[in-house]
Amino acid sequence: MSGFIRRAVGAVARGLRPSPREFIRARAHFHAALPPGPLPFQRYVVFDLESTGLKPTNGDALLAIGAVRLHDTEPADRFETLIDPGRPIPPEGIRYHGITDDRVRGAPRAPEAIGAFLDFAKDDVLVAHNCAFDRTLLFMEEYRGAPAVPNPLLCSMATSRWLDPEEPDHSLDGLCGRAGIVIEGRHDALGDAEATAELWVHLLARAAARGVEDLQDLLRRSRMLHAMAQSAEHF
Repeated sequence: MSGFIRRAVGAVARGLRPSPREFIRARAHFHAALPPGPLPFQRYVVFDLESTGLKPTNGDALLAIGAVRLHDTEPADRFETLIDPGRPIPPEGIRYHGITDDRVRGAPRAPEAIGAFLDFAKDDVLVAHNCAFDRTLLFMEEYRGAPAVPNPLLCSMATSRWLDPEEPDHSLDGLCGRAGIVIEGRHDALGDAEATAELWVHLLARAAARGVEDLQDLLRRSRMLHAMAQSAEHF
């Protein structure tokens, strides 16, 4: 057990509340068990989050969740909700995603919205692009009282970096452009989730062509968990 995890665990044992960064550092090393079996036949929920800003550990909060369930690599059910962050949305965030204070007025708060999302996701494997950010945002909402996410979380960006280490651009725009995927509604949570779901199917097919047999093998080869835990420090 590393020093920062030991300190966070010790603080909890003493009845002390860890700081946001201590909590994130400890939580970032958690990963739920992955289901066995071939890549295409797993149950995936591909999701995207929008937030008030890019620094969850400095107080930025959840604004929207969009998700798509993949059934046999085809889009099936969808989930979408706005979220009232309980604070004004900064103008720079509004310029990015277009979500205003008026749009979220009367929307559920984060604990209720995340609870509804988890009811939708059930036991499926969760996938996001640059999942280190999405995990950190969800972990910080957990720190503030929202339900914990028990599902395994995977990252399409980390998968792409393993498949194409020579490529300089692993953004959602860059990857979808190279794969011929059209993003309908960029920086809309459901629109980005739809594009990421299509991209995830494309990446899984490429991973399988390299001999990856299951998700455990994908984690080993891509070193995804290590990459996500390290990246959490930046948010």
